[in-house]
Amino acid sequence: MTIKSLSTSLPPMPKIQEIIRIFGLSAKQQLSQNFLIDKNITDKICKKSGGFDDCTVIEVGAGPGGLTRSLLTSGAKKVIAVEMDPRFYPALKMLEESSGGRMSLIMANMMDVDEAKLLRDAGAETTNWKDKSKVKIIGNLPFNVGTHLMLKWIRQIAPRQGLYEFGRVPMYLMFQKELSDRICAKVGSEEYSRLSVMVQQMCQPSIVYSIPGTAFVPPPKVDASVVAIEPRITPLGDEPIKDHHYFEFVCRELFSQRRKKLSNTIKTLGKDAESLLGDDIDPKIRTQNLQIEQFVKIANRYIEFPNKIAIDHLEFENDGKTKRKEEKLKERVNKINTRIEKEKKKQELIIEEKKLKKEQREKEKQEIKENLEKQEIEIQNLIKFDLEDKIDNEKDEEEINNSLLDSYKYQLKEALEKKEKIDLLKQKKLENKDIIDQDQLKNQYHQNNNKSYNIDDIDIDDDDDDEEEDDDNENIDYDQFLNEHFKK
Repeated sequence: MTIKSLSTSLPPMPKIQEIIRIFGLSAKQQLSQNFLIDKNITDKICKKSGGFDDCTVIEVGAGPGGLTRSLLTSGAKKVIAVEMDPRFYPALKMLEESSGGRMSLIMANMMDVDEAKLLRDAGAETTNWKDKSKVKIIGNLPFNVGTHLMLKWIRQIAPRQGLYEFGRVPMYLMFQKELSDRICAKVGSEEYSRLSVMVQQMCQPSIVYSIPGTAFVPPPKVDASVVAIEPRITPLGDEPIKDHHYFEFVCRELFSQRRKKLSNTIKTLGKDAESLLGDDIDPKIRTQNLQIEQFVKIANRYIEFPNKIAIDHLEFENDGKTKRKEEKLKERVNKINTRIEKEKKKQELIIEEKKLKKEQREKEKQEIKENLEKQEIEIQNLIKFDLEDKIDNEKDEEEINNSLLDSYKYQLKEALEKKEKIDLLKQKKLENKDIIDQDQLKNQYHQNNNKSYNIDDIDIDDDDDDEEEDDDNENIDYDQFLNEHFKK
């Protein structure tokens, strides 16, 4: 046994069928999984792919590890197995531990993987672009993502990114036969398509091995092919592509009506787009008969075309979806930040408005307080003045009343004196009357005795009656006078 065989051999391990049974593995239809479990086929794939002796290999979709084993035994220096389905982790981990450090297991989605970082971490060797690369990529790609992955790597070639930081890395990819035929189709054939132009402009594809569907578990309805895709040292075209995004856009638009004449199809690129054909491209030919170099010419002319259609560049980038998500997230964050700023300004305005209202209320309160104080002072002054006026008025009234009272007292005194005089006069009159009456009676008596006379002729009481009447009137006037002044 040679030293090389010792370095590439693996310790005794269960067969892939037993691994699938031990770990209860099954292919998921939603992930387009189909397992290659026949080691003879996987060994032949490695051989048809030119061998992997002393190469760093990225395997896409390792699954239960059938192709991985063939890669390790074919002399690969390092195998980086990428798998996203966690169900395969135990089987692949066991294989990694048995590889003697020549295998690294990466659990990830290949669409999100940075190939350059994987290769740097694995210590991959970088070569010149014209030399044969020491890095290769191989994979039994799920049918639903195979095209997307291949375009991801094709788009890395021109800028020398990802895989192509390490040289002219060839790809050995398993596709369903129909897709393989389209990738490798010749100009004018039924299978010639946008994918054919995009791949063949940058690479030279060829089918190196065909695999019947019965070789897979579970068997798909179609056969598969291994396509070798090796980047060209110089891409096809009289001049380099100016903008790869517009190159893909032009190919897509022209192949949307592949059987029509180019003079009609070219109109999808904008008004007066016929000028893009120039004098060197026949407008009567169909899109499917255009040479790849002619697609490059039209795409480059389209860059300077005044009526060109604005395109979404993210649609033609490998990380376009990620960038779009980031843009949407950024836009959402900006919207949220804008809303926050608006709300913040709104709150600041509310706070400012509340502050102004508070200041206004404080000012109004202060003004009200000052007004109240002024009013209180005015009221106090008014009360003071009213009290002084009232006191003055009361004093005046008291003086007037005292004056009136003195006057009334004086008048009353005079009235009382007058009354006393009147009463004395009355008394005297009564006394005088009694005397007169007695004297009259005596005289009458003597007269009667002396002569006879008519009593009617004697009016004794007339004067007295008149005097009494005058006295009574004086008494009435006096009483009225007293009553009026006592009321006052």
